[in-house]
Amino acid sequence: MKCFVWSPFLYAGETWTLNKNTEKRIEAMEMWIYRRKQRISWKEKVTNKKVLESVGLQRPELLSTIQRRKMKYHGQLRRHDSIQKRTLEGRIDGRRGRGRRRQTWLGNIQERSQMKMCEVCETALDRRRWRTVTAHFGDGMAPS
Repeated sequence: MKCFVWSPFLYAGETWTLNKNTEKRIEAMEMWIYRRKQRISWKEKVTNKKVLESVGLQRPELLSTIQRRKMKYHGQLRRHDSIQKRTLEGRIDGRRGRGRRRQTWLGNIQERSQMKMCEVCETALDRRRWRTVTAHFGDGMAPS
């Protein structure tokens, strides 16, 4: 499953901007895969918790893998001068459109790390500190 399904699915996942709807769809897809693997029909009314227990997991791990990769990629972008970094930090002149602002990739990083953007950027420059921040990201454990 991880070889044939997750590898293509996670391709360039660190560049995605995730919102709540996308996160729900990723978790639903992962649970669907586990149900297919265990041959559990949706008609059987088996809860997600029992499906995860039968697979040997405590929580779905696909979304946390994507989030951990995003954080690592952000650290790499901050430490190296590249076209991606310039694109990420660039500004566009003019007026913005009407309505609520769209969710941004940097906004995702800031939200997930629960730090201010200046703290995130400063921490990402120090590889050792950034690794401690991202080491257990997404698995519910606090960094040590």
